[in-house]
Amino acid sequence: GINAEYMGHFLSVYFFFVMADYEDDETEEITLNSDKITEIVDESVKAVLGTVQWNNRKVDGWTSSIIENCLKRLAEMKKPFKYVVTAVIMQKTGAGLHSAFTAYWDNSADGVCSVPYENDTMHCITTVYGLKLD
Repeated sequence: GINAEYMGHFLSVYFFFVMADYEDDETEEITLNSDKITEIVDESVKAVLGTVQWNNRKVDGWTSSIIENCLKRLAEMKKPFKYVVTAVIMQKTGAGLHSAFTAYWDNSADGVCSVPYENDTMHCITTVYGLKLD
């Protein structure tokens, strides 16, 4: 994966991808399941950030753990997708955070799912991009 990191006082961003092995079942329609992906991301984020308070020295480990767990569980679904997962963790300071993306892809097969999370001291936005294999 790529660690595209801006190390200010309060922001860490990571980007990784995995190509899932999958079982070919021609009778099943293959689509990106945003409900399942949201569940995976939500559980992964809460497992890492659920009881912690902001600690600048631990953010790198938190983002890595969230992304690695999401990728592992996405690959376990054995769907014919490449997955890109990003995670942004930002300390709550009252500052704004805006995020955007653009993609040239097949809207009927590819997709994106973004899951926000916050607690008393931080915001986390985890995004999964699913790109269907041909």
